[in-house]
Amino acid sequence: MDKKLSCILLYAFLITITFPMLSSEAKQPLSLATDQTALLSLKQHITSDPSLLLATNWTNSSSVCSWIGITCSLRHHRVAALNLSNMALSATIPPQLGHLSFLVSLDLSNNLFYGDFPHQLSLLRRLKFISFRLNHFTGDIPPMLGQLPKLEYLNLRNNSFIGSIPKSLSNLTNLQYLDLTYNSLSGEIPKEFGRLQSLQTLSVRYNHLSGAIPSAIFNISTLVSIALRNNELSGSLPTDMCRNLPYLTAIYLSYNQLSGAIPTNLSQCSRLERLSLSYNSFSGEIPSEIGYLTSLQILNLGGNNLNGILPHEIGHLQSLVSFAVGENKIAGSIDFNIFMNMSSLQNICLWRNKFTGNLSRDVRNITMLTNLHLSENDFTGLIPTEFGQLYHLETLALSFNSLSGSIPHELFNISTLRILSLVGNALTGVLPIHLCHASPFLERLFLGRNSMSGAIPNSISNCSQLTILALYKNKFSGYIPTHLGNLRLLKHLRLQRNNLTQPPSSSFITSLTNCRFLTTLSIDYNPLNGVIPASVGNLSSSLETFYAYNCKFSGSIPIEIGNLSNLMTLVLSANELSGNIPQTISHLHELQRLHLSNNMLGGSIPHAICNLFSLDSLSFSGNQFSSPIPKCLGNVSSLRNLYLDSNILNSSIPSSLWGLKDLINLDLSSNLLNGSLPLEMSNLGAAIYINVAMNQLSGSIPSTIGKLQNLIYLSLANNRLEGSIPVSMGSMISLANLDLSYNNLSGSIPKSLEALQLLDYFNVSFNSLSGEIPNGGSFRNFTMDCFKGNEALCGIPKFHVQICSSISNHISKRKKVERASFIVFWVVAFISVVSLAFIIVRNKRKDKTTREVDELIFIVPERISYYELLQATERFDESNLLGTGSSCSVYKGILNNGNDIAVKVFNMQLEGISRIFDVECEILRSIRHRNLTSVISSCSNEEFKALVLDYMPKGNLEKWLYSHNYCLNMMERLNIMIDVASALEYLHYGYSMPIVHSDLKPSNVLLDEDMVAHVKFL
Repeated sequence: MDKKLSCILLYAFLITITFPMLSSEAKQPLSLATDQTALLSLKQHITSDPSLLLATNWTNSSSVCSWIGITCSLRHHRVAALNLSNMALSATIPPQLGHLSFLVSLDLSNNLFYGDFPHQLSLLRRLKFISFRLNHFTGDIPPMLGQLPKLEYLNLRNNSFIGSIPKSLSNLTNLQYLDLTYNSLSGEIPKEFGRLQSLQTLSVRYNHLSGAIPSAIFNISTLVSIALRNNELSGSLPTDMCRNLPYLTAIYLSYNQLSGAIPTNLSQCSRLERLSLSYNSFSGEIPSEIGYLTSLQILNLGGNNLNGILPHEIGHLQSLVSFAVGENKIAGSIDFNIFMNMSSLQNICLWRNKFTGNLSRDVRNITMLTNLHLSENDFTGLIPTEFGQLYHLETLALSFNSLSGSIPHELFNISTLRILSLVGNALTGVLPIHLCHASPFLERLFLGRNSMSGAIPNSISNCSQLTILALYKNKFSGYIPTHLGNLRLLKHLRLQRNNLTQPPSSSFITSLTNCRFLTTLSIDYNPLNGVIPASVGNLSSSLETFYAYNCKFSGSIPIEIGNLSNLMTLVLSANELSGNIPQTISHLHELQRLHLSNNMLGGSIPHAICNLFSLDSLSFSGNQFSSPIPKCLGNVSSLRNLYLDSNILNSSIPSSLWGLKDLINLDLSSNLLNGSLPLEMSNLGAAIYINVAMNQLSGSIPSTIGKLQNLIYLSLANNRLEGSIPVSMGSMISLANLDLSYNNLSGSIPKSLEALQLLDYFNVSFNSLSGEIPNGGSFRNFTMDCFKGNEALCGIPKFHVQICSSISNHISKRKKVERASFIVFWVVAFISVVSLAFIIVRNKRKDKTTREVDELIFIVPERISYYELLQATERFDESNLLGTGSSCSVYKGILNNGNDIAVKVFNMQLEGISRIFDVECEILRSIRHRNLTSVISSCSNEEFKALVLDYMPKGNLEKWLYSHNYCLNMMERLNIMIDVASALEYLHYGYSMPIVHSDLKPSNVLLDEDMVAHVKFL
């Protein structure tokens, strides 16, 4: 009995001792089980796990704490960290994740998570670290993130968040790192962010934030880095912005709309290493106080409106690695000695400023220099041979200055050189015989627009790393070397506008078949002679652009041309090509521009053209095509420009052509086309140019033609049209040129045409018109030549037609008045004499102005497409930029016909820019005077707007008046004054309403090749 009792007591004792242990073990799994349930819920929300990392690892057969991406705390034995970064997972976040109550770190970065954040995440009060960067989260940033009191790190960059930054984030008083970069956030930066007194890094780059930067940001004394670049921030920087930023090392504010002066107070950010304020609208001079930032390594102030000179205090920045102040208005000569003490300086960018003088030999002292950009200034003189002593140099850009002499051969001894750009100077001489022998890493060689001569040396084959070779617009002669085929990495070859020929026994085109990366081949304006070889079809499948305009090629177009499957532009105009267009042309499915004009091609226009559904511009002008126009051309809805003029095309115009609603330019003139113009002609609502002159068209002008309200040029001359001129033509508000001459039109000239305010050229001569000639609106400026050959017309005497009866009655009444006035004359003789003298003087001025306007010869507006502008400006390359303004940039370009142009490209990001463009178009199209800058053409769509202007090679008057390198003699000065006065007289008296220039100054007076002055207007 005692033994039994003893056993019972012992059992009870053991139970008493072990129960707390069992109880404790029972509680722990229950809590960890909650975490497990939450994680398994996340697993169920995963829609893609390409590596099966969670599918094979997160299972019930193993402990949660051993799962991949899971870290448990030692103290609580709960999930403390969840790291699923870089697993390519696609999923949404389940609300159950909010049950991980001991979670401290949550990292889902670099995956494909999407959707919104569940509000349950606000329950994770222990969270210190959140990284959701590089995912696909959308919607607003949830304000509930501001309820995580211990959060120190928040990274949401590279997602698709929209809306404003929630003010609640300012409650995260322990936050040290905030990155919202690469989203689509808008609105202002919350001024409440000034409460984040622990913040060290603030990065909100590449969004759409606007408004001023809150001044409270600059009172966060813990800040180390401020990165707000690529937004739409405006306003000025506080003058005391660095008063409370003792630890700041980096400021990134580039690509915004900030303005005002650069604060001198920046010198108090004594630890600053990186300062980037580029591409804003800062003005004034560079503050000399920047020289006190002795820790500064990166200084980028380019793309502003800074002026003055470079402060010598820049020389104190001995730690500087990169110095960039390009695209400003900084002037004066450059003393390269200020850079001598910068032993780490690698990059100097001073391009597109107003620096003058000779290039200094002292640049050789900047021994670590790797990039030197001095393009688009006013440097003169020779390129110093000492540049060849920059033994670490990789990029040397001196384009668009006024440098002369030959290229120092020492430049080609720099073994590290990769890019050499000397475009647009006055350089002469020849290329070195041993080209690239000592510079084997040369990748890009830009020598275009100079006066270099001689042959292209065979040693060019030593430049085995060359990807771009641009020797265009020089005086190179001799054979194009077949050794070019050894440049296996070549992508762009531009040899146009030289005097190059091809070897008689072989074709350089054949050698280029070894260049498998070639994308651009431009050989325009060289007397190559011979035929296009069949080997052209073996050129790189990457070839996109092939220009061979005016090369004196003869023979036929080889059928192998159809092998160039990625070709986008093919220009073979102005050669002596004959035969038919090969059917293989239909294989060029990417072709956007096909120009074969001014050759001797014949036969029919192949229907294969209709398979080119990307075609934008088609020009077969000036050939001998004799077939009907293919009806299927109406199916090529991508067509914007169609030029079939000056052929022998017959039959009627296919009705399908009138269905090309996006067609901008249509020229079918000088053919044998017959039939009538249909009512459907009005479908060409986007057209600005239509020319069907010199055909055999009959019938009447369709009444619906008035719907073509974008049309600028219309010529129906030299046909057999009859009937009346439609009254609806008075609705063609953009019309500047209207030619209806040499037809059989009858009836009167509609008075509605007086409403065409932009009408500059009008010709209805040699018809059978009758009735009174309108004398209002633009008709005040027309002469008798516009109406001759219409015997039944009548009007005012200046038109040299018979006087209308209504006008005769008016004249009879006027004679009675004159007789009474004659009697009064003897009473007020003195007053009348004075008045008569005044009238004579005034009429002489008016007649002179009228004659100037009447004698203006209308020039058919050139048809220039967006793709032609891309080619002319080398895709708007920065090397062609002439200048920038508040709303536009101006580029220099060269058209295929050799004409230099200036392209004014409007900044489509600015509000109201479309209205500004429309206003400028309307004014500039209607103002014509030899001493005003004139518009050649315009190019406009929803994403791009530009005006094409005459290029003025002699620059502006300011340069000639105030530069030591230019001077004007007395006669030139007098002629310029007369030119400017003539322009102002026209604006004040010669236009239909007086115009005040309001900004006349030397920089707004441009000089052409003959030193004729043109006042820049608008």
